[in-house]
Amino acid sequence: MTTHREVVSALSRAATADDSVVLATVVRVTGSSYGGVGARMVVRSDGSTVGLVSGGCLESDLAEHARRVHANGRSEVVTYDTRDDDDAPWGLGLGCNGLIEVLLEPLPPPRAREIAAIIDQALAGDAPSVIATVIRAPGSETGLPTVGSHALLGNAGIQSIGEWGTGSVLADAAAHVDEALAAGRRGLVREFGTIEVAFEVVMPAVRLIVCGTGPDAAPVARFASQLGWDVTVVDHRPLTAAHSAHFPGARVVECAEALHLGDVVPLNSRTTAVVMSHNFPRDRDYVQALLAANVAYLGVLGPRARTERMLSEFATGNAALPAIGDRFFAPVGLDLGGEGPDAIALAIISQVSAVASGRAGGHLRDRRAPLHASPPTAVATTGSI
Repeated sequence: MTTHREVVSALSRAATADDSVVLATVVRVTGSSYGGVGARMVVRSDGSTVGLVSGGCLESDLAEHARRVHANGRSEVVTYDTRDDDDAPWGLGLGCNGLIEVLLEPLPPPRAREIAAIIDQALAGDAPSVIATVIRAPGSETGLPTVGSHALLGNAGIQSIGEWGTGSVLADAAAHVDEALAAGRRGLVREFGTIEVAFEVVMPAVRLIVCGTGPDAAPVARFASQLGWDVTVVDHRPLTAAHSAHFPGARVVECAEALHLGDVVPLNSRTTAVVMSHNFPRDRDYVQALLAANVAYLGVLGPRARTERMLSEFATGNAALPAIGDRFFAPVGLDLGGEGPDAIALAIISQVSAVASGRAGGHLRDRRAPLHASPPTAVATTGSI
């Protein structure tokens, strides 16, 4: 599974190794497409790649274009137009009935590090951010932005990299943030005189807390990490080297007192959590702490009667908790069937993803609304790229 996180990692590794790469980014989509605006692929000098901009039908052709970009050091936009279902010029057999424009930009190590940093910052935010990218500009005029210049537009202000000229185009682009956010996955392209700027929305990574470190917690953390989520695993015992080995890609923290979970990890309206320590008093305290923090999603592993006992104890105790509402799921998970830890983890992660995306988790066959409607802003998944 390819995510923004993997592309960020690939760019960071290239910068550390002092390697130049070519970054392919989908900047415009019309009609049907596999990946939305902002889908990315890193092409290394040896031709190997990280990431996807389509379902696999464009990647080989783009890698060939990337060789030329790597050699001449000039950014360019490659267009694939299959709206007439006639892709014979490329011999790719796409059949997607859409137009896709992909920006190819050569990245020396310093620029690769800068782009990795702004994507990573967008993923770590508390709200959706917009990245504006110059995709077309006159090559001979001075004082104007250059192709491949980027700017992160969000609550923290404007952070730009590359050459934005006098700054007037950047200021004009910043005024289109709300319009870009409304466009969502489909992105937005606007012209400012002779300059063309593409806008993409980057949703913050889902923040998942897994309370418990049993064997069944490992696939939950693994699946979430593979999706590019920000995963924290909580154990009541002192940490050892084995924790990192069992939960690669996740942060592991110690919380000796479950009621004080909020003192160890940040809990807020963007937090999602799964309680699965298999110890009733500890799970009860985790649930109490998470409900008190008004997290966006809370799932509890175990039979319904076990959770009902917890809620009964809350009702008869002194815990002042907000209304549970529809953010509480016990037993946790979608009804997918299957047996064993991996099947249970799949059901759990599917439910978290559905809730975070504002979906019911039904069959796409039965969906009449657009398949890729923009997710909610409170909690949202990291789009595949």
